[in-house]
Amino acid sequence: MNYKRLLLVLFTYSLLINVNIYGQSIKIEGELRTRGEFRDGFRAPLADSLNPAFVNNMRARLTALYETKEYRIKVTVQDTKTYGSTGINNTGNSLGLYEAWAEYFFSPKFSGILGRQTLEYDDNRLFSSTNWSNTPIAHDLLKLKYESSKFKVHLGGAWNNASDVLYESVYDKGYQSLLYSWVQKTFENFTTSFIWVNEGFQRKNETQNPKTSIYRNTTGINVEMKNKEIPISFYTTGYYQFGYDRDDHKLDAFLLALKSHYKFSDKITAIFGGDYFSGTKYNASKNKDYTFNKLYGANHAFNGSIEYWTTPPRQGLIDLYGGIEIKTNSKLKFLGNFHTFSTSQKMKNRENKDIGSEFDLQVDYKLSPSLSIQGGWSTYLKNRGTEIIKKQEEINTHFPQWAYIMITIKPVFFSTIKEK
Repeated sequence: MNYKRLLLVLFTYSLLINVNIYGQSIKIEGELRTRGEFRDGFRAPLADSLNPAFVNNMRARLTALYETKEYRIKVTVQDTKTYGSTGINNTGNSLGLYEAWAEYFFSPKFSGILGRQTLEYDDNRLFSSTNWSNTPIAHDLLKLKYESSKFKVHLGGAWNNASDVLYESVYDKGYQSLLYSWVQKTFENFTTSFIWVNEGFQRKNETQNPKTSIYRNTTGINVEMKNKEIPISFYTTGYYQFGYDRDDHKLDAFLLALKSHYKFSDKITAIFGGDYFSGTKYNASKNKDYTFNKLYGANHAFNGSIEYWTTPPRQGLIDLYGGIEIKTNSKLKFLGNFHTFSTSQKMKNRENKDIGSEFDLQVDYKLSPSLSIQGGWSTYLKNRGTEIIKKQEEINTHFPQWAYIMITIKPVFFSTIKEK
């Protein structure tokens, strides 16, 4: 008889009994995601002198979640790589801690979360985990939250250092301080939210005695109207940005956006909307900045899948778009979008603000709860405005296009948590 195996079975059995007796819950799950991309003008038109690239990227995660009535703890270990980057005899060194936080419940509705955590609010304009990216975003902070069925309040704060310092030193990895508040109220047919974000940055020229003296503020509201009895829904966004940008220029910028869905049936939905990012005139004062910054929001989800305008041009951006979503069944979905782009301010020596258009196709197929496949193709119809913004004047380029296939596997290795 194999006594070691017997002891292992008895230990596992006793662990499960203790979990059930003391009201504890454990969930261990993973993710393995591979995305192959054909890049022939991705993010910018590709010069004729260069060849298109085919790239495979991989992301692997292992997540452990532990819950009791008093607290929750979550730890996610993540490894990202480009296939071939480490060779066949080297495992590389990209393994890191993506999430590590603990949440303590002072009451069923009020709790505090401390540690490295993702932030996602509203439609992910300002804060997002940027899940599409192989290297998503997480923040080191303390968050207090109050949540009921129709009212939510979050308060968060962070202070960052580049290392375990003994005196104040230069921090150039992003914001040094962060304070934000978010309030959401749900009514019968619509939901409204308010957000305010304050970021503190160090002046770039203060290397001897650095001080956090640059502050950028972003505030605004989101309103969503949705009623099951009518086929149309709206999502509106308005943000205002003030203070100073990273270069210590006086900031005065805004973003206005509207997205609407019209449901013809359970299978067919039309999508249309527009984004307006304020911009800076070419002859504006060097000490003024009127270009809106998207902070830590999602890039791939807005302003075209080929990612030409993940960062809006200095002149600002206007994106008008329309599309259609078709669900053939619970597993298969098709999505097509067309965008027209222009700057909100004129470019130097050019009256026309048009900077091109884009067509995106996407297919999602869910084989099972743990296995899904997504594919897509995008093309960009460039013009002279595109060439000016991308600094490719008098450069011959390929016809811009990009295609990908992404396979995602999300196994649950062990769980005592009842799925909602």
